[in-house]
Amino acid sequence: MLRMCFFILFSCFSLISPLAFADSQQCESVVTTKLSSITPVVNINTATSEQLSSQLKGIGKAKAAAIIEWRETNGKFSSLDDLDEVKGIGAGIIEKNKDKIVFED
Repeated sequence: MLRMCFFILFSCFSLISPLAFADSQQCESVVTTKLSSITPVVNINTATSEQLSSQLKGIGKAKAAAIIEWRETNGKFSSLDDLDEVKGIGAGIIEKNKDKIVFED
């Protein structure tokens, strides 16, 4: 009887354990894939120079400073057209970053 109980427990464990492990791997894979596909956004109206230069393509310290200077002089950005008015920022840089830029208060 004891052998039968061990056999049943071992059989159940052998069948269930790989399934649980596979589900864990599948979940981890999905989470990793989803996290890697998330694009960080930059609030152009509140971002610091460091945030602008580190998170936007083609934006270094000088262009980040120009963005902040424009923002301080003209007020909040409301569209990508406003960003096009910043010295040194052209259509190419805007195109590379358009999915990353938000205009929140």
